[in-house]
Amino acid sequence: MSVEEELEIAKELQVELMRQLENLETKTDLEGTAIVSKTGIRIASSDTASTVADLFSASPATLVSLGINISKGLDQGELRDIVIRGVEGFTIITTSSQESNFMLITHSKKEASLGYYFNKINKSYREIEKLLKDVKLKSAFY
Repeated sequence: MSVEEELEIAKELQVELMRQLENLETKTDLEGTAIVSKTGIRIASSDTASTVADLFSASPATLVSLGINISKGLDQGELRDIVIRGVEGFTIITTSSQESNFMLITHSKKEASLGYYFNKINKSYREIEKLLKDVKLKSAFY
């Protein structure tokens, strides 16, 4: 089954999602932003997101699944963000309610205030979520 068979999204909506991601990048030092389903399908990405990002879409999906279980198991409420900090930069994976099928993945090589990024990312994701309600994911059989 191909990605196109698993995803139902209007081309205009995908273009608008890409515009929103690029807008987030122009207001910050973030790069390689992408909207990914919790099953690992890339929905939309900015121009700076590498085509190799498709290979890594499943990894954040796995992390979010684990994060949801850990957050629930420790009575910390719903998972909101996962931060991966490496020597060369960091990645923030943002999700909302467990009912949402999507997450926003952002990267930065700059050292900056994470609080500033969380604010910008969450504000953008709330706007993007309004658009995502029209995206339909179909059952996938692998």
